[in-house]
Amino acid sequence: MRPDCRAKITARALVTGNPVALAHAAIGDAWSQLILREAYYGVRRFSDWIDSLRIPRTVLSQRLTRLCDVGILQAFVPDGKKRAEYILTPMGLDLFGTALVQGLWERRFAPSAMQERYSLTFVHTRTGDTVDAAVLDKEFGSPIDHRDVAYAIGPGLIERPPPAQRRASSVRVQAERPMIERSVEIMGDYWTWSLVACAFLRFRRFDAILDATGMAPNILSDRLGRLIGFGLLKKTQYQSGPPRFEYRLTEAGLALHPLVMAIHGWSERWLCDFDDPPLKLIRRSNGDRITPVVCDQNTGRILQARQTGWRMESPQRDRPRAEVA
Repeated sequence: MRPDCRAKITARALVTGNPVALAHAAIGDAWSQLILREAYYGVRRFSDWIDSLRIPRTVLSQRLTRLCDVGILQAFVPDGKKRAEYILTPMGLDLFGTALVQGLWERRFAPSAMQERYSLTFVHTRTGDTVDAAVLDKEFGSPIDHRDVAYAIGPGLIERPPPAQRRASSVRVQAERPMIERSVEIMGDYWTWSLVACAFLRFRRFDAILDATGMAPNILSDRLGRLIGFGLLKKTQYQSGPPRFEYRLTEAGLALHPLVMAIHGWSERWLCDFDDPPLKLIRRSNGDRITPVVCDQNTGRILQARQTGWRMESPQRDRPRAEVA
């Protein structure tokens, strides 16, 4: 992305105040992503999240409260019951497409053992037709080329502090799930995700990234090392005396662009003034606004959580279809 605005803003406001950063501050930590994944599988009760995730009770309670406060989940007490259950709101259901895009990236670049053993096909639950998720610039629109994306600054783009929960604070037990398992180790960390944002915004040098994120130098060194280890960044020398380096996206890093676009679109719809967000995406080629949505590329229609299921298959036998609750 490159700026298409002459407004004077700080690098830190650009990295911490854009719609993607707002979304990540609200729901980007690893536990929140895993809680939502289980909700898409139909989990509604506190005890079921404990059983499926082995999450500490205090952590689960805090995350459920926050997800309700944001508006992604809604707590209610069913008739004849004493304990609350939690259901996805329209805001939460609209995140399903983003979770699906994250899962597709994961299966390609960071698959779990289960994902390597089984193929996964998404289907329309009523027609049985195959659903191929794609992030388009609008419903019935076109794919988004990262080289054709610029941005215009809105009045609400300001520097924002990091969220209180920046990563999973406890060791978790990995589950056998076909979506969103290993990728949360990368995308469930606020500082790591901030480096991905810097890379797409073309902040590539250590001092520039330090200024844009506000993280401590030792934390920055650690996260750069992690992203290089994950294969998302590559370290390239641009000066020999003294040696200095840039950090650029690899193929796997660039492949995160659809996910970045999906999160941006969701944040515009639910966390921002849609008509005047803090940062608006536009096409460099023609100046048209980009309003990203996750669609079925076969029909161009926005992907609906309640109408999307998946079928897992192995070479030996077909697996039954799962549907979003």
